[in-house]
Amino acid sequence: MALPFQPSLTVAVPAYNERENLPRVLDELHAFLRAHCREFEILVVDDGSTDGSYDVIPKHPEIRVLRHERNQGLTATLRTAFFGAQKEYVTWVPADGQIPAGEMGKILAAWDGHDLVLSTYRQRPDGWRRAALSRGLRVLMWLLIGFRDRSDGTYLMRRAMLDGLDLVARTSAGSIGFEIGAKARAGGLRIGSTEIECAPRLSGQSKVANARNIAAYLGELWRIRRSMRRRTS
Repeated sequence: MALPFQPSLTVAVPAYNERENLPRVLDELHAFLRAHCREFEILVVDDGSTDGSYDVIPKHPEIRVLRHERNQGLTATLRTAFFGAQKEYVTWVPADGQIPAGEMGKILAAWDGHDLVLSTYRQRPDGWRRAALSRGLRVLMWLLIGFRDRSDGTYLMRRAMLDGLDLVARTSAGSIGFEIGAKARAGGLRIGSTEIECAPRLSGQSKVANARNIAAYLGELWRIRRSMRRRTS
């Protein structure tokens, strides 16, 4: 990878009740970005945490914090982060440590003037149920919104690109990423990809893989499908 990464970069960290993980995740991310980026900010969005997550956020000058008064979910938190980003490019990592800071180097290395860089996991330590769920959701995305790209992990994108995508995803976890990918692909934008590692959570349990979120996810796919049809009609 050519060092340092030349475009300015916002790395968003959505967090909901991640007090045990945030200090380590943010300190490691900050150290990595200082070594590999010309200009950066870390934007933590505290999604209505009730465990004191805000109190343990390290006080580095490059860390900025936005807070939701109540919990709104991952997609709403990512919307806040993406549209609140102040740098040329924006990406994100979860606050649970499943994407180690060093894996960010693979994302940055795959950038070659692309509008969007997607990532896939070489393997994910979530068990067969989560793997089967992911495969089923990919099939649904292909059928409903025509998105064939595999995108398990995080993604890097040009911040200005977001303003032209008319994003409608607001609720279910993960849906905003697939909407960005589908609309970028449909719009003929430059898309790259890379493979990264996924580590086990540092502590705690996933707040995403539940029946409520899956139902919301299906509804969001229909909303995305309708919005894409409006754009082409």
